[in-house]
Amino acid sequence: MPENDKTKTPIGLAIVGCGRVGRIRGRCALEYPGTEWIGCCDIDEKKGKQLAEDLNADFFTTDYKELLKRSEVNSAVLATDENVHAETLFESIEHGHRIIAEKPLATNVVESAKIVKAAQDANIDLVVGYTQRFRRKWLVAREQVASGQLGDITSATTRAFLNRMVGITRLEANEDRSLLTPMVISGTHALDVILWVLGEGKKPTEIYARSVAKALTGLGTQDSTYSIFTFEDGTLWSMSCSWGLPVVWPASTYSLEIGIVGTGGVLTIDDTHRDMVMATEKPWVAHRGDERHVNFLASYPPGDISRGQFWGPMREETNSWLARIYAGVDTPHCTAEEGHRNLMLTMACDLSAKMEAPLALPIEPEVLQSELTK
Repeated sequence: MPENDKTKTPIGLAIVGCGRVGRIRGRCALEYPGTEWIGCCDIDEKKGKQLAEDLNADFFTTDYKELLKRSEVNSAVLATDENVHAETLFESIEHGHRIIAEKPLATNVVESAKIVKAAQDANIDLVVGYTQRFRRKWLVAREQVASGQLGDITSATTRAFLNRMVGITRLEANEDRSLLTPMVISGTHALDVILWVLGEGKKPTEIYARSVAKALTGLGTQDSTYSIFTFEDGTLWSMSCSWGLPVVWPASTYSLEIGIVGTGGVLTIDDTHRDMVMATEKPWVAHRGDERHVNFLASYPPGDISRGQFWGPMREETNSWLARIYAGVDTPHCTAEEGHRNLMLTMACDLSAKMEAPLALPIEPEVLQSELTK
């Protein structure tokens, strides 16, 4: 059937969590022609009402259950703090919504597995926000690998550098930080994109990891985790993730370098953002009051503001999701199953580092959770 002959489904959207992500996705929804109704929710009434006003929303509440049960809602953006992801997901699934949720699905891998099963049982279209998939370079990389240009992939390397503001900002809102590690919060993006580029045929069978904790011990987390993955076909992947860099590190968040080697070629990707460097006498001031004089521009993965509008991968990701639920368009979003896999693998890295020993895969969620929380 031609695309324009498909039945369109008008969007009644619930936005739970009115922070930066909720605002970006909400603005996209406001501009999308298929959106007919918008409701907003945030426990911070002032922040939530401000977004509702900016979006000319039809409804606002501080109670997510009140919003998600409304008859007008058929789709949901779930963008709360990590410790509330699971409860909002279960509620939205119960009401049959199409969902885009921020990662991780839960801070507990057992709950994450239950969320995936609940969505499968209810035939819910649940996707997870992994914005990197909507950047041109990763889309091109995936196509080249899938076409066989590199031959059989034999090895890969990934290095992710982030400044301390990322860890500080993400952890300060959560009382229980024991499982919110560099891998779970930040390394997951690099992990998702490399596994997505390599394709579904690559299945990890072992992880060997080590972590170091010095600069961020006061927050109850590690500075860095370094891991070696072995796949069932013998492919090796070396991954490092550090969010212990000083706050003056010029990248807004991510600096990523990837190398993929195959029997017929090699692909290297520089995503460190050093192609746009701005140095100023007047310091740039972060929201915490930290100052720096050198910045890698365009290094905030979701995108940037220009003339009052947001432009970048999160805009493309959100518009693609809106087209997915409105017109049935096929999109490269991270599925619930892939989101759960990512959480399992990042936590498996943390467990291997904790044990100081290799960890065989697959591992059951209950075993992984139990061992991590001992």
